[in-house]
Amino acid sequence: MMNHERQELKAANKQLAEWDTELNQLHERNGDLGLKVQMLEQELKEARRDREANKNSAPTVAKFPEPADLLNQLRAQRKKSRAEPADMEVILEILSS
Repeated sequence: MMNHERQELKAANKQLAEWDTELNQLHERNGDLGLKVQMLEQELKEARRDREANKNSAPTVAKFPEPADLLNQLRAQRKKSRAEPADMEVILEILSS
């Protein structure tokens, strides 16, 4: 009878050891998942911050010279240019669209 109880106790201890091992594995996995969640939360925070920064940044607008100034620059480089101020206005409109 005593031998039978010892075998049951041994079996119970073995089962407890197996459960303890499983529990440790679950704790490790849970810890890894918790770390992954923290990393993903940080990435999300950075993405939101970047999105806000992009949203708040004003688009750059090109500043073109006046048509007459542009024509003078053109004529300084190409003495015999046949362009006129009206041509320069059209070119600036094309560039700005």
